[in-house]
Amino acid sequence: MKNTLMPPVVLTLVCVVVSALLVIAYNNTYVDTTGIMTEQLTAACEDIFGKGDYKMLLEEGTKKKVPLTFGVEGVRSVITDGKSKCFIELEQDGYSKGGLHLLIGIGTDGRVAGIEFLDIGETPGLGTRVQEDGFKSKLIGYGTDTSDSSIDGVTAATFSSKGMKAACRKAVELYAKNKEAIFGE
Repeated sequence: MKNTLMPPVVLTLVCVVVSALLVIAYNNTYVDTTGIMTEQLTAACEDIFGKGDYKMLLEEGTKKKVPLTFGVEGVRSVITDGKSKCFIELEQDGYSKGGLHLLIGIGTDGRVAGIEFLDIGETPGLGTRVQEDGFKSKLIGYGTDTSDSSIDGVTAATFSSKGMKAACRKAVELYAKNKEAIFGE
């Protein structure tokens, strides 16, 4: 009886100890980047508009750093230089749920000025083709008056292409509705 009971008990104890150590290690090393301009975000901003003093807009009246999203689903943050440059960081569904994590730069004319990928979880070789310059360049100049049907998608990446168009539409509409709040006018 002892020989059959002892191995599961020992294994359970080992699992409990290892799990506790993992929790302790996670809690001691976790860095919350919510509301903080990370190196990746800063580099993406600079790739779109060049060097600048970019800051993430934060919700007022909260104890934690909570990015301002204007309540738009999928928007993770709004970044600006406080003068004329605006970026919308968002996550959009493509073929994969939340598969497109983008930073979209909006020009002073309210149109897409640049797009940088922060992460992509689309199908390798198919959906990931939306990050190629050929497709991204079709979205430069996208505005509230642009018809999605006027922009050809990437062959065999229909959902990813539609997701990119939806992300651009969401970014330009957010900018158009909130321009004064973004720049404090």
